[in-house]
Amino acid sequence: MRAQLHTEGQLSASIRPVAARVTRIITEVTLGRGNASLKELAGAVSELESVAPELAGSIAASLKKDKTEWENHIARNTCSAGTCFLPRSAPCQVACPAHIDIPSMMAHVGHGDFSKSLEVLSKDTPLPDSCGLVCPAPCEYECVQNTVSGEPVFIRPMKHVAARCAEIRPELKKAAPTGKKIAIVGCGPAGLTAAYYLAQKGHSVEIFDEREHPGGVMRYGIPNYRLPDYKLYAEIDVIKNLGVKIHLGYTVRQAREFQDKGYDATLLATGMQNSKRLGVPGDDQDFVIGGMDFLSAVRSGKNPRVGPHVIVIGGGNAAIDVAMTAFRQGATKVQMWYRRNRKQMPANPHEVELALAEGVELVEFWAPTRIFPDKRIEFERSRYAPDAKTTPPVTVRADQIFAGIGQEADLGWLDGTKIETKWGNIVCDPVTLQTGEPGIFAGGDIAHGASTVVAAIGSGKRAAESIHSWLMGIPADFESLEPKRRDEVPFLPSTPQQRTSSDRAHIEENDPLTRRVSHDFMQKDWDEKVAAVEAERCLRCDICIGCGLCELACMEVGAEALKMVETKGGRMVFKDFTTPAEKCIGCGACTSVCPTGAIIVEDRDGFRITEITGTIVRKQPLQVCSCCGETFSASARQYYKTRDTLGKKVLEEMLCPACARIQSAKSMKEMQWMAQLF
Repeated sequence: MRAQLHTEGQLSASIRPVAARVTRIITEVTLGRGNASLKELAGAVSELESVAPELAGSIAASLKKDKTEWENHIARNTCSAGTCFLPRSAPCQVACPAHIDIPSMMAHVGHGDFSKSLEVLSKDTPLPDSCGLVCPAPCEYECVQNTVSGEPVFIRPMKHVAARCAEIRPELKKAAPTGKKIAIVGCGPAGLTAAYYLAQKGHSVEIFDEREHPGGVMRYGIPNYRLPDYKLYAEIDVIKNLGVKIHLGYTVRQAREFQDKGYDATLLATGMQNSKRLGVPGDDQDFVIGGMDFLSAVRSGKNPRVGPHVIVIGGGNAAIDVAMTAFRQGATKVQMWYRRNRKQMPANPHEVELALAEGVELVEFWAPTRIFPDKRIEFERSRYAPDAKTTPPVTVRADQIFAGIGQEADLGWLDGTKIETKWGNIVCDPVTLQTGEPGIFAGGDIAHGASTVVAAIGSGKRAAESIHSWLMGIPADFESLEPKRRDEVPFLPSTPQQRTSSDRAHIEENDPLTRRVSHDFMQKDWDEKVAAVEAERCLRCDICIGCGLCELACMEVGAEALKMVETKGGRMVFKDFTTPAEKCIGCGACTSVCPTGAIIVEDRDGFRITEITGTIVRKQPLQVCSCCGETFSASARQYYKTRDTLGKKVLEEMLCPACARIQSAKSMKEMQWMAQLF
């Protein structure tokens, strides 16, 4: 029925308010709102049957057939299908593997309170600055602003702005010592995150890593021009200040060795350090190099020189990094050969744009078949190409060929344990992350496959909670890891035009032809004032839960001032913040049904203000009583709309409720006096 209400001309003006009322009550039932009743719903459905029986038929039948289910919904807030009463978290926060409270974080940036923003971030990640620089931003793919304006809010760099501009660092509190000792194998994002949370829970934590420097894939797999060492080390220092000890240059011989040394639990978070081979004849030759091996060699200071012609196979973020790094290591021509097209590349679109700007050539719909000793590589048209059956293979010569198709791990050190592996990953419980070996857990890429830094952070958080639960013999509080609001942040004042603007901010990078020969940080610091303006585009989905009750109530009173569209998962979002300026009557029906306070209708300084998540969409002068001269709580449009609805003649004079009652009383007396004369 909501779809018909949203289709222009689908329902007549006489039917729309009744249909909206039925839809509102049903929505309230699914939300578990206590003011809904079966009697009220039945009455509304009966009224709808009288004007539009074709609309009411299925609902009326359901009320009779499934009466018990309806009663359970209303009286007990239970749903046998499990589809009602679900939490309505912000889509961006749900999409973030670390479940960072993105709306609160951005709102603080918008208010210029960077320290508070960083404090919100610190609840869900120990690496906010790193995330702000290298995260592929899955949150932005789910941002509902994309539905409204076609451009999501620029979320990713907000974290970097908060970390850079915060004057006060969050105070991290540690629980009393538990006496438990934990070993973490791997100093990448998963291991560092687990250590961060376990140390705050009072445990003694030590990290062991075979590399010379801490950071794992962030240090050895992500180029310095994207994530400078000093930024990463500053965040690692925060973890070390919690008492976490980091042992570098340590080679683990066997997964159980830490239990044998007296550690109470072990977390395996080694990541996937080795490059996958191409899997075609000739891929074992010296000039065929693993992409991750190349990036690691550069970050280790070995300074491998390449070129002049380099070919990179793959289309992910790692392949992009290899291609861009190849220029910085001497290449003059860099090509990326990928089996699909640009739109289907798993790499972050912005990273692809950066690479193309630097001169990387993208060759689409080709897959390697074999590599010859004379440095030639043969490609065939991939099955995804529209002309796959008619295009012959091609052979290309290159100085180096890089395999950027993924990573894998050496798991020989698991021999002699009960730990199983599958498809190159450690098998562990998907909830607790515990392996087949009691007291040994696995997290990060080694457990769920090569992914992103933020995914590893989310895995590290879960591992920490699970290990704490196992050590202390208490139930794991996994619910605390779910998306939830971390702070109560006031709305940002913004204009209707800004809330629906497609003018997404951007970050200025150094000149492509200049930066491609340098390992210096490639982007300029994002101006915090620009970030604050961009934060205003956030629709505050942490508070506006997208139930659509306000729009339905507005339809009921006949104002039709609120316009929403449906996004993923049935979430409603305001499509137009400008319509209320013309149609809102200030009646307050919307705010009376809003379950979260996302809409405010109140009187301020002689005006009736309608505000949607911080944006004033209507400002109407309050009316002045023509009798007593006092202002009263009604706008002109509301006053006349109410009188019309009640079927009363609109008088030229505007009376406040008190004066209206006095006048009514006088009229009654006059009528009684006249009646006595007859």
